[in-house]
Amino acid sequence: MLIILLDLFFLVSPQINSIANVNDQIKKLSQDTQEVLADRARIVFLKKNLQEARVQLKWLQSKVRPIQEVPAILGTISSIANECDVKIDQLAPDKAHQQALKKASYGKYYALPIVIKARCGYHNFGRFLNKLENEDLYFIMKDFIIQNDDTDIHMHQFSLTIKVILVDRTSRFKNL
Repeated sequence: MLIILLDLFFLVSPQINSIANVNDQIKKLSQDTQEVLADRARIVFLKKNLQEARVQLKWLQSKVRPIQEVPAILGTISSIANECDVKIDQLAPDKAHQQALKKASYGKYYALPIVIKARCGYHNFGRFLNKLENEDLYFIMKDFIIQNDDTDIHMHQFSLTIKVILVDRTSRFKNL
C-alpha cells in the first residue's frame, strides 16, 4: 500500500499537473485561434468597407469643383434651366456670404451661396432640381420659397439659395 501511495504521490501527481497545464494551454490556444478567425473575418469586412468608402470619396471629390470654375458652374445651372423650361430671373453668386469650411493639405474648401430666382411650373422646377442634383456639382439647398404668380395659375416664382461646395487647390502652395 505504501508503494502504491508513493507511486501515486511521486509519479502520477506530476503527470496530472502537467496534463492540467497542457489543458490550460489548449484552452488559451483555442481562444487565441477564435480571436484570430474573428479578426480575419473582420479584416475582410473592413477591406470591403474601405473600398466602398474610397469609391464614395472619389464620387464626392468629382462633385466638389475648383473655385476657378464658378463661371462654368453658373453656365451649367443656366443650361439645365433652359433644358427644363425654367425662366431664370436672377442667377448670382453671393461672394459676401462665402464661407470657408475646412483647410486640408490638398486645398481649402468653401461654401459659395448662389441665389437663384426663377419662374416656371412645379414639374419643370422638379426636373430642374433633379438634373442639377445629378450634375457633377455638390451643393446644399439653403433657402427655398415658392410664390404663386397672380397672372398665370400654372406659373410659380421660386427663390432659392444653394451653397455650392468648392475647393481651392492653389492655396496649398501659398504656405510652402
